[in-house]
Amino acid sequence: MQINCTKCGSKAIITSRKEMDPKLVQLYCACKNVEHCGHTFVMDLAFRHTLSPSSQDRHTIVLDMLQAMPAADRQALLRQVEGQG
Repeated sequence: MQINCTKCGSKAIITSRKEMDPKLVQLYCACKNVEHCGHTFVMDLAFRHTLSPSSQDRHTIVLDMLQAMPAADRQALLRQVEGQG
């Protein structure tokens, strides 16, 4: 990930990070243009939204739905799935 200095626009490096929440991280940054700028700063990196769900999420959703079904319906569905394989 490339970070640009907010003062001079040069490339900056991430020197450390502090996790505030699983979806919010503070990035401690330092401008690589030390001679003419040398700015150090903190930026926030935040999760916004999902574009494509994780396969782990899909498995959880299916398992939750199966567990919520009445036992007879679940057994009927499993028989259908086994018959297709």
